[in-house]
Amino acid sequence: MKKELEAAKTKPSPRDLFHTPILRKRICLLSIVKFLSLLAGSGLGLHLQHLGPNIILLQFLFGAVAIPASFVGHFVLNHVGRRVGQQVILSLRGICILTAIFVPEEIQTVRISMATVGGAVSYLCYALYQLHANELLPTSLRSTAIAAIGLTSNMGLFLAPLFMMLEIYSASLPWIIYGSCSILSAFIVFLLPETKDQPLPESIYDIKNDRDNTMSWNWPGTTNCLSPDTSSD
Repeated sequence: MKKELEAAKTKPSPRDLFHTPILRKRICLLSIVKFLSLLAGSGLGLHLQHLGPNIILLQFLFGAVAIPASFVGHFVLNHVGRRVGQQVILSLRGICILTAIFVPEEIQTVRISMATVGGAVSYLCYALYQLHANELLPTSLRSTAIAAIGLTSNMGLFLAPLFMMLEIYSASLPWIIYGSCSILSAFIVFLLPETKDQPLPESIYDIKNDRDNTMSWNWPGTTNCLSPDTSSD
């Protein structure tokens, strides 16, 4: 209780973001996931003219499919979890991008369908990521951490159009990069902990305490201070 009171009275600073190894790891992983996700999503959204002859139709389909996708996202959050949900959605977007670009241009229906699904799940990618990031970061440093993550990860927004310059070597190469980045970000999410039905960290002390409790539960020969005492039985 003394440590919690001291943490509540201490004014947080940007240096506290790198105060503990577990918080540094979370910030780095969240930055990489957001960078790769923005790179794939921006590349898909900015170059729709390469996936279908009618951009207006694709935009309309994006908006129409995003409505039922929102209900699917609600189910994913409540039943599957944050980490698994992100992995499924990010992988699905990457598969849709790769499928759309490798399908022959004569089969426009399949290309448009894959592009529509990929664009619709992009909304879910951003929503699931934002919720997962907010639940992983302590309340006292959340806004500062989100700003630091955005400072580095938003580079994906600027690099996404530049990858289309690789079309001079291969017309499919930029799309392979976009799809691969989305699938790669799904694997990186696996390194982050699950936050569904878990208490939110209020301060750095809560993250330290969570790590200490996890280690005491996992390592043999150690005793968790929060476990009931059964020695008197």
